[in-house]
Amino acid sequence: MKETKFIEQNREKWADFEQMLREDRRDPEKLNDLFIQITDDLSYARTFYPNRSVRVFLNSLAQRVFHNIYRGRRFPAERLRLFWTDELPRIMWESRRALLLSFAVFVLAFGIGVVSSMINPDFARIILGDEYVDMTLANIENGDPMAVYKDSGPLGMTAGITANNLFVALRTAIFGVLASIGTVFIMLYNGVMVGAFQYFFVEQGVFWESFLTIWIHGTLEISAIIIAGAAGLVAGSGLLFPGTYRRVQAFQITMRRGLKIFIGIVPIIVLAGFFESFLTRYTETPDVIRAAFICTSLFFVLWYFVWLPWHKARNGSFRATSLDKELPPSREHAIDFRNIKTVGEVLSDVFTALSRHPRTTLLGLFATTAAFAAWAFGFSKKDTADTFSYPDVPAWPLDILGGLGDFFGNETTRGLYFFQIFLLAGLAVAAFRALEQEMDSEERPAFSPGRALLSYLPLLLLMPGFAFGLESLSSFLGVLLSWAAFPFMALWAAVIYFETINPFVALGRAFRLMRWGPAMGLGLLTGALNLLFFMFLESPIWDMTIELFSWFVPPAEGAMAAFSTIATTCAAGVLMYLFFLITVLSGGLQYFSFREVGDAASLREDLEQVGQTRKIRGLARE
Repeated sequence: MKETKFIEQNREKWADFEQMLREDRRDPEKLNDLFIQITDDLSYARTFYPNRSVRVFLNSLAQRVFHNIYRGRRFPAERLRLFWTDELPRIMWESRRALLLSFAVFVLAFGIGVVSSMINPDFARIILGDEYVDMTLANIENGDPMAVYKDSGPLGMTAGITANNLFVALRTAIFGVLASIGTVFIMLYNGVMVGAFQYFFVEQGVFWESFLTIWIHGTLEISAIIIAGAAGLVAGSGLLFPGTYRRVQAFQITMRRGLKIFIGIVPIIVLAGFFESFLTRYTETPDVIRAAFICTSLFFVLWYFVWLPWHKARNGSFRATSLDKELPPSREHAIDFRNIKTVGEVLSDVFTALSRHPRTTLLGLFATTAAFAAWAFGFSKKDTADTFSYPDVPAWPLDILGGLGDFFGNETTRGLYFFQIFLLAGLAVAAFRALEQEMDSEERPAFSPGRALLSYLPLLLLMPGFAFGLESLSSFLGVLLSWAAFPFMALWAAVIYFETINPFVALGRAFRLMRWGPAMGLGLLTGALNLLFFMFLESPIWDMTIELFSWFVPPAEGAMAAFSTIATTCAAGVLMYLFFLITVLSGGLQYFSFREVGDAASLREDLEQVGQTRKIRGLARE
């Protein structure tokens, strides 16, 4: 049968099927028949028209039918089982040197904490704080050294402790992206703190009681921190030792392995929080039972994370897998504006645009930050150190992130809000221009200053919400803005820039195109990513970085405070503008994806080209 005849016979049926899928009617019987007929047509097309567009079209339609039928399918239990019984032990065996190094760094830091406490009796106060030390001393005088574990309700205590421990472990693992240096610093800090903490009870003569109480949960908690350190070292090893891979590819592989290790310790951290809240408080339990419990926890950690990987490797019982297959061959990634994309694909395209247009995006980030800092400090009515106030000891919730409201309306700097509007407008236009450069020349909209300025209108309306959302991103309302308002406003701006210059028509179009599920998912990811970035400024690593470059600062009075304020402001500005840039880019990319969902323009165009392509000896001419 000729291809044109085949298309004519089935065109109406395919159009009906498309309409059925577009209206989301999930009649099981009809969907089942649909899937069978489409796959039959696809098989026929693969046999007789393998190089024709009709095969591509039918393959796309079959995929849509399959996903419609199997939407909501549960996560395969077998895959979950294999992760815990095979994949995680294999990764731990391959990462055994990183685990040993993490343990050695922690032990070294623990020893430093102990020796420092022996040399300086006030060292525990420096590390633990006067409030905690005074409270513990009062508990010791009252005959109950571990009373701190009995002050709170177990349920609320479990949630708070687990969240804090997960945050510490995640920060330890994530900071491996700094070529593993960040992880080493955090491991040193935690080790010194634990060493000083434990020796404090030795000094007070209650070592045995503190040991049997603290290590009921501390065995799992500290083990998880050490394993998180191994995850961070693994994550950063790709940057330091890429081997035969390109450095970017090696980093992708090691980062993936590090995140899998972190996922493996999440149940351990949750269990440790449960033990600390519900079991540690029973200090009257016989010593033998508490010691046996500690030994059991230690035995489990050593068995699962050390012995089991070694045993499976020695017996060759790991499933046949190859790390070389974790990444596809290196190839230039082109942004496709004609396909429907998942949240992960949109975010991947965002970073592709950032990396491929550094003069437009990355250079724009630093230029915008420099202009902001020059205006903020140059027109400030106060001294440099007092223009922006940052806490001496940052704590959760993120204090520096909470102070970003001053970046938009600082009373000490004249006109900062309006200058910020100008900077963000330029950054938004730069983001859309970067996407334009990725498009085919015939698809690019004609650039005009009016279109660019009007596209900023939604983002201008978002300015107060953007300021408040950044300031309170760790609160529920701030997260809600990040999830919903930011993606929609960016989509509205993209409709104005790429489709219609009328902002009111564009608003209605944005509402029709908006898919809240994917948009809110992308907003959640970008918000969480921003929080991770700002964790760096809340960590001891930033303080160490400031101290590292302090020798550049002249010895004049107040110079160090001014330097610290300027450096922190510039770092926070880069992260804030990066978040804004990612939000605008993701809105632009989601516009093209949502447009394809609503209009199917590319699919219809491909269908119209079926049977019209020029041939060379029976094959489609490219």
